[in-house]
Amino acid sequence: MGRRLPASRERGPATGRSRLRLPVMAAGLISLVLGLWAGLFRLGWALPLLSTSLPEAHGPLMVNGVLATLIGLERAVALHRRAYFAGPFLTGAGSVALALGIPSSFAIPWVVLGGGIVLAMFLEIRVRQPALHTTAQVLGAGALLAGNVLWWGGLDIPYLIPWWGSFLVLLIAAERLELTRMLPIPTWRRHLLGSFFVLDLAGCAVGVLWFVPGTLLLAGSWIAMALWLIAHDVARWNLRRAGLPRFAAICLLSGYAWLAAGGALILAFGGIVPDGLVYDAQLHAVFLGFVLSMIFAHAFVILPATLGTPAPFHRAFYVWLGVLDASLMGRIAADLLALGSLRAWAGLFNVVAIGGFGISLLASVLLERWPVGRFSGLDASSFFP
Repeated sequence: MGRRLPASRERGPATGRSRLRLPVMAAGLISLVLGLWAGLFRLGWALPLLSTSLPEAHGPLMVNGVLATLIGLERAVALHRRAYFAGPFLTGAGSVALALGIPSSFAIPWVVLGGGIVLAMFLEIRVRQPALHTTAQVLGAGALLAGNVLWWGGLDIPYLIPWWGSFLVLLIAAERLELTRMLPIPTWRRHLLGSFFVLDLAGCAVGVLWFVPGTLLLAGSWIAMALWLIAHDVARWNLRRAGLPRFAAICLLSGYAWLAAGGALILAFGGIVPDGLVYDAQLHAVFLGFVLSMIFAHAFVILPATLGTPAPFHRAFYVWLGVLDASLMGRIAADLLALGSLRAWAGLFNVVAIGGFGISLLASVLLERWPVGRFSGLDASSFFP
């Protein structure tokens, strides 16, 4: 990541940074709960609402409140700068405020400001380490900020999907590109992936004026990136290894397949359909299938880096990956066939997969660290196969 801060400055504020993590994590967790609650309500489950604005806040909660907040928190911890914690806190707190009925004229500017601070983090990383993958990360963070600014300007959420989706796709593709640096991949192939990054942002920009052509360009770039990552990612080699490397590899390759499927659904219907069941299928193939698979794959690395807490892997986590993939396939099939009951149940099991994975990860961490285990002879393997 470039030069390190002097040792005295790195050690000194550690306790302060630990305290700063708590409100950011709280904002992200509350956003997740509210976002899943809103998602179930939109699927037709009879749940009480804290505000009338909650259902429409589902997308902003999941993208800004959860994903931008957690990504920003991980970067703020890595960069050792207290001021940067304000970015993910604002994206999370602004999203929660919107969901609870605070006027958008007050809440959305918080999210925009938070996105700007997140972009500043990635710009600092790019200055410290000039490379194709850090450039792509800046482009991804820029897409988040651009989408949020357009949202503040009054653009409806379906028309922000190219920007918010590109934030996640570019960031994840850049992370995976960085991990291929030790592989014998010709330079021209790396530059080819870089051209797909440019095509992605070109689709976003074109889509502001001509939405359908822009989303077709975007879909093409997503399919191209997915195929490039399937062909070149280290995950292909890790399939031969046991334990966490194999699990992560399966998650990654599954995620790339979902990204390609999302792009194919956009192409098949002539662009992103801004409403209805086809829109649901296009959206969730990418935001659930691709993004959640990536989170499952990286959680065992990101959690220790962010919280300083070991996150042991156990085979039980395959259950939640299976539930995610199976329920998402059922949901997309129900969307395309207009099967409302199947769609509602499949969506419920999407939430079960997310909640089950999160609870299992927390249990794994606690059972690894909880003093009772040392006295009772219990450890994480007593509860996970």
